[in-house]
Amino acid sequence: MAAVAMALAGEPDALALCFILRATRASDRWSGQMAFPGGKAEAGDASARAVAIREAREEVDLRLEHAELLGALPSVSVRPAGTLGVMQPFVFYLGAEPPPLRPHAGEVADAFWIPLPHLWDERNRGTIDWEHQGQTWRFPGIRFGGHVIWGLTHRVLTQWAEGLGRPLPTARDPMQQRVR
Repeated sequence: MAAVAMALAGEPDALALCFILRATRASDRWSGQMAFPGGKAEAGDASARAVAIREAREEVDLRLEHAELLGALPSVSVRPAGTLGVMQPFVFYLGAEPPPLRPHAGEVADAFWIPLPHLWDERNRGTIDWEHQGQTWRFPGIRFGGHVIWGLTHRVLTQWAEGLGRPLPTARDPMQQRVR
């Protein structure tokens, strides 16, 4: 079991969503990627929600224990082909003032509060090419600060946006395509 925290903060007309830039590590399949705080369950985790809360605290010092839980999204298969299990996203609201983010060295290279309008802005639409087993795949994404939100995080974000009735501009792009 794995879980992520989609942490929102800000005034209702100026909401921002917390993203992390994962540290670059050879042992991490998602090394260097933009993501939501989260990870795998550990022995002491009572639920997927507990995983999301613990991971947000460990990765960026977000305290979600008393945050308003807005809901859980449907579980998402972790690819390739669901072989890595499923991940449960949880959406939290932290209040009108986004708290400071303190990236945990070694796990998180940086952390950001990205304003929601940025995610829906057509000008931030992008792609990323990913090499896997001798093939290159192109994935849709959203550019932010020299990085691209893509892959699993982009799938969760797309699912959430569709649930809100506000599909992202990238929602009409192919989920992935082989380019060579």
